[in-house]
Amino acid sequence: MKPFSPSSNKAVASDPPRDHNRPMVLLVDDDVSSLIMAEGPLEDAGIQVVQANDGVEAIAQFKKHQPDLVIMDAVMPNMDGFEAIAQIRQTELGSHVPILMTTGLDDLDSITRAYDEGATDFLTKPINFFILPYRVQYMLRSKDTADELRSSQSRLDNAQRIARLGHWEWDIASDTATWSLEIARMFGFDNRLLYGSMESLFSKVDPSCRKEVRQNTELAVESANSITLEFDIFGRHESDIRFVRLEAEPKLDSNGNCTHMLGTVQDITESAHAQKHIHDLAYYDLVTGLPNRAQLRENLSQILHWSERQENQFALLFLDLDHFKQVNDSLGHDAGDELLKQVSERLAAVLRESDTLSFPEGEHADNSESNDTVARIGGDEFVVLLGCINRPEDAARVAERIAESVREPYLLADVEVTVTTTIGISVYPEDGRDSESLMKHADVAMYHAKENGRNGYQFYSTDIHEHALSRFSMERELKHAITEQGLTLLYQPKLDVLTGRTVGVESLVRWNHPERGEIAPADFIPLAEETGLIMPLGRWVLNEAARQVQEWKTQGLGVFSIAVNCSPVQFTQGNMIRDIEDAIINNNIDPNLLEIELTENLFLHNIENGIELLNNLKELGVQIALDGFGTGISSLSYLKRLPVDKIKIDRTFVKELHHDKGDEAIVSAIVTLGHRLNLSIVAEGIENLEQLNILRKLNCNEVQGYYFSYPLSHSDFTQWLEDQEDPPAKTGTG
Repeated sequence: MKPFSPSSNKAVASDPPRDHNRPMVLLVDDDVSSLIMAEGPLEDAGIQVVQANDGVEAIAQFKKHQPDLVIMDAVMPNMDGFEAIAQIRQTELGSHVPILMTTGLDDLDSITRAYDEGATDFLTKPINFFILPYRVQYMLRSKDTADELRSSQSRLDNAQRIARLGHWEWDIASDTATWSLEIARMFGFDNRLLYGSMESLFSKVDPSCRKEVRQNTELAVESANSITLEFDIFGRHESDIRFVRLEAEPKLDSNGNCTHMLGTVQDITESAHAQKHIHDLAYYDLVTGLPNRAQLRENLSQILHWSERQENQFALLFLDLDHFKQVNDSLGHDAGDELLKQVSERLAAVLRESDTLSFPEGEHADNSESNDTVARIGGDEFVVLLGCINRPEDAARVAERIAESVREPYLLADVEVTVTTTIGISVYPEDGRDSESLMKHADVAMYHAKENGRNGYQFYSTDIHEHALSRFSMERELKHAITEQGLTLLYQPKLDVLTGRTVGVESLVRWNHPERGEIAPADFIPLAEETGLIMPLGRWVLNEAARQVQEWKTQGLGVFSIAVNCSPVQFTQGNMIRDIEDAIINNNIDPNLLEIELTENLFLHNIENGIELLNNLKELGVQIALDGFGTGISSLSYLKRLPVDKIKIDRTFVKELHHDKGDEAIVSAIVTLGHRLNLSIVAEGIENLEQLNILRKLNCNEVQGYYFSYPLSHSDFTQWLEDQEDPPAKTGTG
């Protein structure tokens, strides 16, 4: 028992040394008798006691002794028990210590306030001091249990922090989720907030895969299955990106329905980076960063399987730098490595999107970047994979671009160096159906090219090589023919079905090669479209046709329209509106005399853009004819929306018109439909009187074909016009 000083009316504040073998209780009360009455039973129960007479002294004693439990009176001078509890709870040591409040107050508000301020339990006065030690021991046992739980939780939190692994639980019915401290740290949440909705977790997932993660998680709930997902998340900032693995399993009720999902999330960023680094060391070249031979083998295997299923062609280009050894020997290996880096950069830059592999979504196993189409397989040797080529000469064009890029000068160790490359080309499936054959044959082709003087390319197949050279030669010669007036226009008249008068003419481009002779449009027009030469060719045809029809008008030979066939490529890759406008202005013709013939291919992929284009043409004042009508897939569904003036019945329906009732029914339907839409109907390919009579019976408007005239030269068509008994110029029709 502590001695009592009557003069001070307070307990003597002597501080006994802390006995760590016994629990310590801080008694706080301004009533000395209560302190004395409580201290005895507590000490008899083996509990060490320190005292305080008011709230201020209680806080000081608490900080000094760090007791295991506090018994706090409610009403005291200087600072009452409520305020003292509040201040103790704000300290780090006092956040979890049990506090038993004693009060003579019997109102519920005081009890409620005690709990609000942080009291663990309360006792009303008068206190049964003999029972008090049992109450205290019970609270101390509860404290020990709580301390052990907190210690375990702390150990778990530390273990999860070290393992970068957190756990979570989702209550499906209430759509609430709880998570561990490591989850909060990982996802950038407030560490004091360890619950929320599942959507709050989803909101931290990278937007590019958020929908997929949400759907897969919800599907796991519906199917009551476990799930494993890997994805990126954002922490507190969008720059704090982590790669995580989520694993979860369902908790089921007696009916087998999922009521909860129990899961973990582990931060595997460093592990993923390490795995990628190991993968890169195994599959990527250290000098250039390009795929090595092992990665090339995987990529080549994928495109082989895909091309076999799709029945597509692809090409393999085997590149070797000419005289690379001289660079190494004269400037050193560092300069040689720098040259290899710059060459790899040029190879990646020179390849276009249309050159590289283009797997459908989900078919590329490792989602490799497009530069995986270029690989360094050793020394100064590179391989380029070209996906889905239309014809072998496409590969040759890429080879020419590569050779041109590689031969540009390099600056190495302050020395300007020029190197060239020799390229061998193998084509799937002609030159091989497996990786080994394609690589070997491209290598053989490359050595053949070196034997022929280096700085060039060679196909493995002689026939393919010669065909590609022929196509390139034709391309150069076509370009020369366009610029040097090597093309001509022929003219085929169009006649009114009822009167037989010439009401128009179709212009047809021809190429009479000085050495090859007449080259069919079916051969050089596709070439022009592929190479972009269709733009200058089309401009020449437009201007020549406009000039000629104006010349015939000036000569008094007739006022009629002239039709010009236009390729969809002219509209999609060129500025066709401007080209047509220039032809009208430069030749000073009435726009209505110019008839633009288009095929349905221009509208198939984007009807709205097609309609806008046609409206722009109509604003120029020209006529628009839909050529080859009936052979496409969109004519009937879109015809009513297309602002055209004429539709031309394809010759395939006219050829057997006099023998095939089915063709007659189709032509009749087209004519009726066109007239209902206020369109003029033109039939081409008329070769006999029977076809003409049927078309006249069906009320077709205009006809053309060999029955009336083959395509004629300028002079022959001029004579044709002069020979007409009633030429359009004299009747005033146009």
